[in-house]
Amino acid sequence: MTGDDDDIWRALNDARGREKDAKPAKRGNSAVIIELAKLSPLDYEKRRKEKADELGVRMSALDQAVREQQAHSHDEASALPHWKVEPWPDAVPGAELLAGIRREFEKYIVLPAGAADALSLWVLHAWTIDAGDISPFLVLASPTKRCGKTSVLIVLCYLTPRSELASNISASALFRYVEEMRPTLLIDEADSFLKADEAMRGILNSGHTRAAAYVIRSVETNGDHKPKRFSTWTPKAIAAIGELADTVRDRAVILQLQRKPRTAKVARLRKRDCDEFALLRRKAARWAVDNFDKLRDPDPKIPDALDDRAADNWRPLLAIADLAGDAWPRWAREAACLLSGKGHEATSIGVELLADIYRAFGDEPALRSIDLVARLAADPERPWVEWKNGKPITQRQLADLLGPFGITSETVHIAGLKDAMGYKRVRFEEPWGAYLSGQNTLSDQFPPSEVPKYPSANQASISDDFGSTLEGSQGTSQNDNLSYSDAGLGTWVLDSPVDGREGDFDQVEAGPSDNPELVTDTGADTVSDDAETPPTEFGSIPKGTRAQVEQPAVPDNLTIPNDLSIPLRLRRQPEPLPEPRKDGKWAGTYVSDDDAAFIASGKFK
Repeated sequence: MTGDDDDIWRALNDARGREKDAKPAKRGNSAVIIELAKLSPLDYEKRRKEKADELGVRMSALDQAVREQQAHSHDEASALPHWKVEPWPDAVPGAELLAGIRREFEKYIVLPAGAADALSLWVLHAWTIDAGDISPFLVLASPTKRCGKTSVLIVLCYLTPRSELASNISASALFRYVEEMRPTLLIDEADSFLKADEAMRGILNSGHTRAAAYVIRSVETNGDHKPKRFSTWTPKAIAAIGELADTVRDRAVILQLQRKPRTAKVARLRKRDCDEFALLRRKAARWAVDNFDKLRDPDPKIPDALDDRAADNWRPLLAIADLAGDAWPRWAREAACLLSGKGHEATSIGVELLADIYRAFGDEPALRSIDLVARLAADPERPWVEWKNGKPITQRQLADLLGPFGITSETVHIAGLKDAMGYKRVRFEEPWGAYLSGQNTLSDQFPPSEVPKYPSANQASISDDFGSTLEGSQGTSQNDNLSYSDAGLGTWVLDSPVDGREGDFDQVEAGPSDNPELVTDTGADTVSDDAETPPTEFGSIPKGTRAQVEQPAVPDNLTIPNDLSIPLRLRRQPEPLPEPRKDGKWAGTYVSDDDAAFIASGKFK
């Protein structure tokens, strides 16, 4: 009796077991079921009653046995040639097998450090997935095309069990195919469809943990719609240009591939099965049988550089390395630290925001909302400068992002400034500790005492969510919030800085003025309500242009009166104005020709 005959006999008796007073079928009846399964529907209907009587079963039991045999035959017919693997007859040393797998990857593809080791371990994980409870995704990412992602998938296709390489798949087909075929699923071109398909991401993510690797759908059975559970538990490798969703990356071992240098030499991959691949499949199948039970509930030593999720992802791979022995335990942990250690986490935008806020706060106990968004938007390399529709992040958008962390704005009291809505450092301490611990946080690069100094929102002319140009501050006149924003002069702001110090857009701390006479009382009514429009020269400065020194000194024909009532922060550089020369002229003042023209107009005398 063959294994197939055993299955048929068991299926027939399972069907009979649901019938009252049914007698067990005889094993010799398997040949009859196989013969009936090959008949056309019409021919089967003609012989159905006769054969049921001959076998001593009800026709409904015979129908079920025939359907299961037809499904089995269909599976056999649809199986890919490389799915049929006869295990190697002798025991296979794990270290030798992993080395052979690694050689195949390195033969055809230029890989980053640690990637060949990770790929080799993941191949054996695919053969032993049912021994554990976690199955990490293997994500192949690259900045552009022609970086070797498809080549890696092809090699994986011929080294892993029941592998299926697809360049597209729908969410509904995904879980049905996994339920029916239990393949090693290799998805290429994921950037073309996965980013916009939330249902697909949810189904993929469910397959990371065995206990949760199910989706439930309503299916029709004999005219009735009933819920059915579908498994999503299967090894998965995903290739994409750019970055995938954080939830996918968080469940993955990520290999960042780059285009092959012109000087690098690799063998041509012929993109088909070969003797070397077939040999490694047979040896992998034998190793999996011999070591399957040893991989149940693994507890390998995890490097400190891995956070909790990365540790989960690497635990089955490190357990395989430990079983293989030789140098593989060390190589595997080095690869884990290189590929998934500090600085390589899949960080959500919310966690990125927490890290940037840590830097923005420095050692200050509180910040106004308007000043915090100004500091976030001051870094052109971060997403906040063009957060939405090309515009900087607003206070309301900041509040929406911080809400899930339980952080809300509140009234803050900052010396020298008017009370306003803002954020206290103490509210961030717990989220910083929870989400930034174990990562390459900014504190590693910028201790609080070295955090760069940012301009205030007033200096940066950052508007709030409701369109007001600036918030008021203590000690200023009713017109000191004049920013001339229509002229594009974001740096000409007559308002007090965030911390009482001078600052500029280059995040350099300015010192106090060396000349006390120049620090005038900004509470004076220096501009009347009916002040004239500023000189037209101001309109010539391009909107959005950052303040830069344009002239090292005031022109010789300009004499600055001693009673000049222009706030010091009107200047465009943080350096203090020097003492006047003996001839009464001011040397070294950092103002432009436009500045000089504005002063000469007498508007602020």
